[in-house]
Amino acid sequence: MISRSTINFILDIVSFLVLLGLAITGSVMRYVLLPGTGGLGRSIHGGAGRGVQGQELWSMTRHEWGSIHFYLAAVFVVLMVIHIILHWSWIKHYVKSLLVDRCSTTKTKG
Repeated sequence: MISRSTINFILDIVSFLVLLGLAITGSVMRYVLLPGTGGLGRSIHGGAGRGVQGQELWSMTRHEWGSIHFYLAAVFVVLMVIHIILHWSWIKHYVKSLLVDRCSTTKTKG
């Protein structure tokens, strides 16, 4: 059986890679294949856009990059839910300790 810390480590690595993918696809859509410019990014092509054929990056249009970005975001949400489930005991104890500390300081002041 795989240990809990190994599962956490694998989950953290996969989450990081998915988040990196989100950053890359978001940057491609934001700076390379801009909306309303026919897919031609202003930083690469000087803003030439309307009336020009749509640009592709690695044989994918802006819409296809957006689909990848969406699915990566959905995977990231699932990974974060799993992360919270795996750490739920720690979260409960931490919140409880915050509430106990707050209650004890309130009683001593009153």
